[in-house]
Amino acid sequence: MRARSLVAAFASALACFAFLASAVAPAQAAPPVPPVRGAPPAPHAPAGPSAADLAAAKKLFDTGLKLYREGSYREALDSFKRASDIAPRASLQRNIAQCHRDLKDFASAYDAYEVLLSRYGGTMNAADRRAVQRAIDELAMLTGTVRVGVTEPGATVAVDGRDVGTTPMAAPLRLNLGPHTVAITKEGLEPIRRELKTSGGEEVRIDGAMPPEVTTGHLVVAAPADAKVEVLVDGADVGPAPWEGDVKPGTHVVEAKGADRAAAPKQVDVARRDRVELMLELVALTGRVQVDTHTTDAAIAVDGQPVGKGVWEGTLPPGEHTVTIAAAGFRPYKRVFLVHPGETFVEDARLENEGGGAARYEGIYSGLAVFGSLYPGGATNDLALSCPSAPCDGSTPFGGGLLVRVGYAFGWIAVEGVVLGVYDYSNLSLAYDGTLPSSNPHAGAARTEQYAFHRFGGGGTVGVRVTSKHPHVRFTASTSVGAVQRGNLYTRSTASTTSGEKDDYTSPTITYTAPLFLFELGVLAGWENGAKFHVSALGMLEVPTGSVVAPAVGGRNLDNVALGTPALGLVSGTQFFLGPVLGFDFGL
Repeated sequence: MRARSLVAAFASALACFAFLASAVAPAQAAPPVPPVRGAPPAPHAPAGPSAADLAAAKKLFDTGLKLYREGSYREALDSFKRASDIAPRASLQRNIAQCHRDLKDFASAYDAYEVLLSRYGGTMNAADRRAVQRAIDELAMLTGTVRVGVTEPGATVAVDGRDVGTTPMAAPLRLNLGPHTVAITKEGLEPIRRELKTSGGEEVRIDGAMPPEVTTGHLVVAAPADAKVEVLVDGADVGPAPWEGDVKPGTHVVEAKGADRAAAPKQVDVARRDRVELMLELVALTGRVQVDTHTTDAAIAVDGQPVGKGVWEGTLPPGEHTVTIAAAGFRPYKRVFLVHPGETFVEDARLENEGGGAARYEGIYSGLAVFGSLYPGGATNDLALSCPSAPCDGSTPFGGGLLVRVGYAFGWIAVEGVVLGVYDYSNLSLAYDGTLPSSNPHAGAARTEQYAFHRFGGGGTVGVRVTSKHPHVRFTASTSVGAVQRGNLYTRSTASTTSGEKDDYTSPTITYTAPLFLFELGVLAGWENGAKFHVSALGMLEVPTGSVVAPAVGGRNLDNVALGTPALGLVSGTQFFLGPVLGFDFGL
């Protein structure tokens, strides 16, 4: 067996040497025969590659073989191609074809084998020719062809963005299997673009005419059925609506005019070969006017004629008009304005108070504020209530949140909704001397325990608010009822007082939902009918239902002594928080 392996290796080396010699060295030929005296000289043959060229080709061939053995087929292909450009040989062409095949580029491999057969078939023996033909036949089933039947001369044919020739094309294009994009283009003509999928051994045909290139877009202008208006495109009258026609690519201005209605100019972008449809928005040749006094009994007159109270909306002919507003306790209001056809003019008339006039506010308002919260009664968790060790030091729950209110005022009284997010925190320190009996749920090694209790959530309420009347400083009070949902958890850090060993634990989140009552008393200060600074005191009353208990924790050790934590109640009884509110109100 060892002898057979050595013989095979020797034979392989001889074959590689012969292939290398054939690829990079010119074929050996008999010495030239001197010309016969008196006979015409033999024609001069073109010079072959120089010695330096052959040396470069041999080096490229060696590099290609090394890269091929390493599996770097793409780099090997580049080396073989460069060697073939210097000293073309059948063996180099075979290597090029094989690299394409190993790269799964079966179409390029097919073409390379065809070049091998057509260019060097006459010098091959019958067995080699059959082998090459067999490879071509196999690759024909692993590729497909596209026959371009477009007869327009000189059109560029591109496959997947790569130019492959010009029309007319006598031979079909051979492509790898799968989807491809074929584009046929020629300046001044409409392009042909086909998305296709080639199958093994099958041929796809692309035919079609290439008419002159379209250089315009198509614009369609529609209008209501009863419209009697003329369409204008870029200021030129193109005919009655509806209308359609070809226009140059770019931005165009379309409008319409009629005896009683018109469409305002509108810009429309039209791309080449694109179709754009536009519906005319016709308006009467009058303008609309809206007047809002923000005062229910304010009398509104236009051009000296009374038109309504509080709020008025109507149509007026184009031109200049005058609106006047009068209300008891407010300064007279007068404004000259201009009405344009088809447009709406809005007059937001905010009346100014006279010296003795009472400020009256009606309408929508909103507020945004932050607040603090403190639980005056102290923490209500089980540890704070029972204090199972001494010393036992802890803080009162404190925190804060964000509050958003939206309401509608009917003068002195308003209805409002409140949404709030809230968070509070408390802590507790416990010290155990390790003398508790094992029956005590807090028994264990001598240690200290640091607890941090976190409570967070949000809720909403609806209620009523009462506000005094003053242009700049107003007293306010509110009460509302709703619900809140809270999440509760605690963290505990335990440390042995003897060894310093530590244990940290975070409980799961325990939630509860409770009725929520809000009470507020404060002051608004700021601009009339504008932003006001809001300062108040807020009381929050929660009434949790059911137990809020974190589960017991076991299976832990500290100083090799079992350490357990009993179930821990986190909240007990009615919760009342009190704190300041700072924010801004907007609107009234």
